[in-house]
Amino acid sequence: MMTTSLIDTLGLKHQGLISIIGAGGKTTLMFRLARELADSGKTVLTTTTTKIFMPGPDTSPKTIIAGSIEELIKKSKSGLNRHSHFSAGSSHDPGSGKLNGFDPDIIDQLRQTNLFDWIIVEADGAKRKPMKATDTHEPVIPTATTHLVLVTGLDAVGLPLDENHVHRANLFSNNTGLCMGAAIDEHAIATSIAIEINKAGALGCPQVMIVFLNKADTPDRIDAGRKIGMLLQDKTQLDRIITAALKDNNPVKDCLPPSNKKKEKK
Repeated sequence: MMTTSLIDTLGLKHQGLISIIGAGGKTTLMFRLARELADSGKTVLTTTTTKIFMPGPDTSPKTIIAGSIEELIKKSKSGLNRHSHFSAGSSHDPGSGKLNGFDPDIIDQLRQTNLFDWIIVEADGAKRKPMKATDTHEPVIPTATTHLVLVTGLDAVGLPLDENHVHRANLFSNNTGLCMGAAIDEHAIATSIAIEINKAGALGCPQVMIVFLNKADTPDRIDAGRKIGMLLQDKTQLDRIITAALKDNNPVKDCLPPSNKKKEKK
């Protein structure tokens, strides 16, 4: 079977700023995209506007710490002399192992320098759960975002709606009408995604909006991804709805085209 690259499936060609939000594989997606982009000859910075675990050498060959935009630019120029991809944060907390990110305006300023072909930002936190609903202060998206990718873990299907499985479960319940404790189904997931992608899209006005349904590693989850995708085509204006399993060498299982509404808009 021929492997389809993620960067081709997501349509990442020239330059841009990718903000990844949601839950269920954001960090894994960020570093996989960075590797593919760097392998294709692009320069890439991976960073966050929230917090991520400090990248190891298997995911990022170098991580720079910069307390200001001036320091970030200086260290980025130096880093690019040796690496086509590396990561950056404003500080590192050894106690938690977390890399603290930058305010969105810092990332916007870095984007204006054109030092990197691609900046990839983890712009949301989910406490390592497969789904989340965002509070009023979330997500934290740079205004220079060109590509917005919302990740959802398909392993949430069938799980009870509670804080063990959904970050901000009560808010998810309010948004979808699904009762606390009830089994999470495709309709509730599609409703939640539509709310979240429309909210996030209004924050940054990205040129491209993508839903990435991750953990499609069984036939049932692939079917669930397709069902959610079909529901989303009627609820939102999206460029792509991708069903995938990031742990696989050939991750893409399905990719729905834009809805008719999106095509007409274009």
